Amino acid sequence: MSAIRAIRPARLTALRAPIMFSRNYAPDVRPEGTTGTSKGFRDRENAEEGQYIRRREQERLKEAKEKLEKAQAEYDAAHKDANKEGSK
Repeated sequence: MSAIRAIRPARLTALRAPIMFSRNYAPDVRPEGTTGTSKGFRDRENAEEGQYIRRREQERLKEAKEKLEKAQAEYDAAHKDANKEGSK
């Protein structure tokens, strides 16, 4: 009988401990949760994509301008040569 009494309080203590700890670890009640609706991430991602697209468009525009300048220089040189030959 004394052995049962010695075991019983220890068993109750062991059963009560997780209840106390589970109350300490109870999560906050938030609508977004731990992962949340990452609106901030989505906004940053859209901003980075926009920057990439603008940077790529600027590179393409620069390449197109260089190509146009080269073609204009070739045209001017050919036109100048044609005018020299025509005036002789």
